[in-house]
Amino acid sequence: MTDPIEGLIDHAAGVRASAVPARTIAFQARRVLDNLGCLAAGHDQAGTGTALSLARRWSGTAEATVIGSTERLAAPQTAFVNAVRARALDFCDVLSPGWHPSSSDVPVALAAAELSDASGADILAALAVGQDVGQRINRAAQANGFFYRGFDSNILGLFSGAVIAGRLLGLSRDQLGHAVGLAFDFGIGTFQHYQDKALAVRISQGLVARHALEATLMAAAGITGPRRVLAGESGFFRLYGPAEPRLDGLDEGLGQRFLGQEATCFKLYPSCGVTLALTEALLAARQSGDLRPAAVTDVAIRISPTMRVICGGAYAPTTTPEIDAQFSVRYVAANAILRGRATLEEFTASAATAPDIVAFAGRMAVAEEPAFGHFDQCEVIVRHADGSELLVPAQFGRGWPENPASTADLAAKFRQCVAFSGRECWIGRADHLIAAIETLAEAPNVGPMIEAFAA
Repeated sequence: MTDPIEGLIDHAAGVRASAVPARTIAFQARRVLDNLGCLAAGHDQAGTGTALSLARRWSGTAEATVIGSTERLAAPQTAFVNAVRARALDFCDVLSPGWHPSSSDVPVALAAAELSDASGADILAALAVGQDVGQRINRAAQANGFFYRGFDSNILGLFSGAVIAGRLLGLSRDQLGHAVGLAFDFGIGTFQHYQDKALAVRISQGLVARHALEATLMAAAGITGPRRVLAGESGFFRLYGPAEPRLDGLDEGLGQRFLGQEATCFKLYPSCGVTLALTEALLAARQSGDLRPAAVTDVAIRISPTMRVICGGAYAPTTTPEIDAQFSVRYVAANAILRGRATLEEFTASAATAPDIVAFAGRMAVAEEPAFGHFDQCEVIVRHADGSELLVPAQFGRGWPENPASTADLAAKFRQCVAFSGRECWIGRADHLIAAIETLAEAPNVGPMIEAFAA
């Protein structure tokens, strides 16, 4: 009945908050900053009002705060709403293969911290340990092949979320094992919601957060979960991995090195992570003058196999044009070429359905290039009216660890998100909100930060 998860559970239950390196704690604070900015921007986007309305119906107690208000719901429902809002614009952080860790991890941590009155230091340490466990499982599964087998990789958030909540709620080692097993038993999502450009993309992230916290509360109440979570006959590796996992990677440097920072992308453009390099390369070519929008006659894009699966379809915006735009290489390229910018404003419904952009995107030729091994590798061939041809290669968009975002980049992104929110209680207060987040590590609890956002 032993399973590789046991060593990770021992680690998650036993590591002291004070043992988490200061560098790792600082990185977790950046995750909170990025997440709450994305939540602000996504606060009133399509689907979020429905999520809140349903959460109110499903909630029977007041335990945790819906960020941006004083309203309190049952902790799992609060985590659900906050996660939907954080994921709404796909501006949130991402970790290959499409796991958006903070959009569920941070809502789980904040809701659990309100239940337990945990300190800011304990919150950040729990986020570090949860992400470490999730990334170790992710890395072991990907060791022998990149994996998308029809599932939404945010299932990894069930592991990290249960660890985060379990630590903050003070579960015993055995209870934490059951919480992780119960969280895995819930499962979550299929990749089809990306391909069909459905609002389920946003809602599924909320379900990850809700289920992780529910699983933890069930375990605390005595409900048992499956134990052979990773290597059982129907465990994670058999269900979701492409090949044999690298099990020795699970405990490599365990307790000394906390994984996550080396693989996390903080997006600086609000579209799918595989399109960031495409946006950046085209914006740079336009700014240099090599790409002349008024003279462009033809555009051809060669993309990696991963880009084709996620974002390579025809661009024909439907009832959710924002999502169509976020997951389309054609739209991303057309937007960068014609508008020369890629902010939240360019991924609204009205921007995504602008006739000139839709027509231009429709004329683009897109083809898969199997030799492009990195998931965001692509190249654009632009032909101008004078017969000149411009080749624009792209790889490692800014924000990915290979081309990391700076502290100033993240602060600017946060201010953009707050301004985009349209909420008077936040506009003009971005620096105050940033300061509230930056002092979380020294705060006795999460109350001051939540109150700053509710002001």
